[in-house]
Amino acid sequence: MENRRKIFLTFEQILLVSIFQYIFFNFFHTKITPSFFLVYLLLLSFEGKIELALFLSFILGLINDIFARDIPGSSSIRFLLIVYFSSFFVVKSIKSKSFFIFIFSFLYFLLLVFKGKNEMLWEGFTLLKYAVLFSLFNFLIGFVIGIFTEELRKRWEERIF
Repeated sequence: MENRRKIFLTFEQILLVSIFQYIFFNFFHTKITPSFFLVYLLLLSFEGKIELALFLSFILGLINDIFARDIPGSSSIRFLLIVYFSSFFVVKSIKSKSFFIFIFSFLYFLLLVFKGKNEMLWEGFTLLKYAVLFSLFNFLIGFVIGIFTEELRKRWEERIF
C-alpha cells in the first residue's frame, strides 16, 4: 500500500512539473525559459533519490524534447549527465540546494548551446548573460519550491491522525 502511494505521489509531481514546463514553453514568450524538469530532478537527487532521478531524467528529457520540438533524446542525455554529477553532493539546507541548482543549471545551459561539430549557438558575453539568466530563473524556482516543501512537511508532521 505504501509503495503504491509513493508511485502515485511521484506521478502527481511529474504531472505538476510537466504542466508548469508546458505553460512556460507555450505561453511565456521569452528567450530563456526556466527548466522545471531540471530543478525537479536536481531536488530529487539532493534528497537521495538518485535512482528515481536518473530514471526520470530519461522520461522527462523526452517530454522536454517534445515541448521544445528538439531532437528526441538530446535533453535526456543532458539531464542524465547533470543528475549523475549532482548525485555526488549531499545537500541538506535550502540555501545549499539553491546554490547547487544555480551551478548545475549553468552547466546544463552550457551543454545546451553546443550544436553539431564544435559549433556554438552563441558566443562570448551573450552566452554568459543568458547562462546566468537561465541559472538565476532556476535558482529562484528551486528556492521557492524548497521553502514550499519545507512548510508542507512541517504542517504534515504537526497533524495528528
